[in-house]
Amino acid sequence: MHFNDPDIGAFLGEVVTGLVHDIGGPGRGISWAITLLRSGETSTLIAGSALSRAADEAQRSFDDGPAREAVRSGEFVVMGDTSLERRWPGYASTAAAEGVRSLVSVPLVPAESFRAAVNLYAPWPHVFTSADITAAVRLARQVSRALILVQQMMLRYAGSAELSSAQLSRVLAGLALRTLVRDYGFSEEGALDYLRSVAGGPVREPAGSTVHVLGADSGQGPEVPQTSPPLAPVPRAVDAPPVRRRRRRVESPA
Repeated sequence: MHFNDPDIGAFLGEVVTGLVHDIGGPGRGISWAITLLRSGETSTLIAGSALSRAADEAQRSFDDGPAREAVRSGEFVVMGDTSLERRWPGYASTAAAEGVRSLVSVPLVPAESFRAAVNLYAPWPHVFTSADITAAVRLARQVSRALILVQQMMLRYAGSAELSSAQLSRVLAGLALRTLVRDYGFSEEGALDYLRSVAGGPVREPAGSTVHVLGADSGQGPEVPQTSPPLAPVPRAVDAPPVRRRRRRVESPA
């Protein structure tokens, strides 16, 4: 999977920022970064703060660490207190010096395909609860499904000049629609209305207005038509969509 498309970076930044807000992260000092592992070396794809970027980039200096272990094992890794950590003492002491006292690393799955991890960082020890970890694992699985769809589309359009931003947006919009219906109990009509409302568009569209969304298959089947607006944040509850949050500025690689 290639992560150099700016739309993919923006998508990952939006969904991980949403996760941090959903678990009350801003009030708990939680930030995030996404680590890539290529040819044995780690790199930071995108980060939510200067602190999380510094802690994430510090992994380059060591042969092992939580993000490497998460990618290697395909399982989440928790570091409760960096000042007491003995599995990766070199990295742990560096992270503590950067102001990180606890962290969670969750791999995108399957790890061997993506070789990337979502990392949550906190300035105090033992910040992350089991509910936080469960939410992070669920998010990583949803993001992985979205990226698999993107990968299928990239393969499908391999003979064309490039994959356009509009085509990529259709894939991510399709994932948002399915997530609202499957995981949050919306009807398809209600999900479409919600996505249109937070996207700032009209609540209803004229009949017959469709957009083609790549289905979650092997990439060989036909495109599945669905009426779908641009990607929108996922709500927390079924009965009332949340107030639209202001987009927060995140750091991204130059």
